[in-house]
Amino acid sequence: MDTSNMSLMEIFSNPELMHSLTFGQKMQASLITMIMGLGITFTVLILIWIFIAIMGRILGATTKKPAAAAAPAAAPAPVETKAAPVEEASDDSLVAVIAAAIAAYQGANANNLVVKKITRLSGENTPWGISGLEDRLETRKY
Repeated sequence: MDTSNMSLMEIFSNPELMHSLTFGQKMQASLITMIMGLGITFTVLILIWIFIAIMGRILGATTKKPAAAAAPAAAPAPVETKAAPVEEASDDSLVAVIAAAIAAYQGANANNLVVKKITRLSGENTPWGISGLEDRLETRKY
């Protein structure tokens, strides 16, 4: 095939004729291909960005904002209150909070929930620590 009338990119696109190009011509064609690919990519990204900006303005214009009140109501005078001192939570109140959280999570009535016994485990190998270690090891599997 006569390659004298073909452009560099036409030769570069044909796998059979590509072997006849010199290293410099291959590098030149590769650079042109890379620039075209990047140009197309950035052009499409800019078009998407413009489309999203236009849609945001259209949707922002269609949403109605609530009308402001004609005259703002007079603010009540600030009341000075003293904060109660922070106390350490007792074990009974901690158990009550845990029981209420469990009841709220299960959607049950808190009156039907009975906590039999809560004991604190000591040491480094508590069930929560072991479970966390197993989770970390589980996520590292390939």
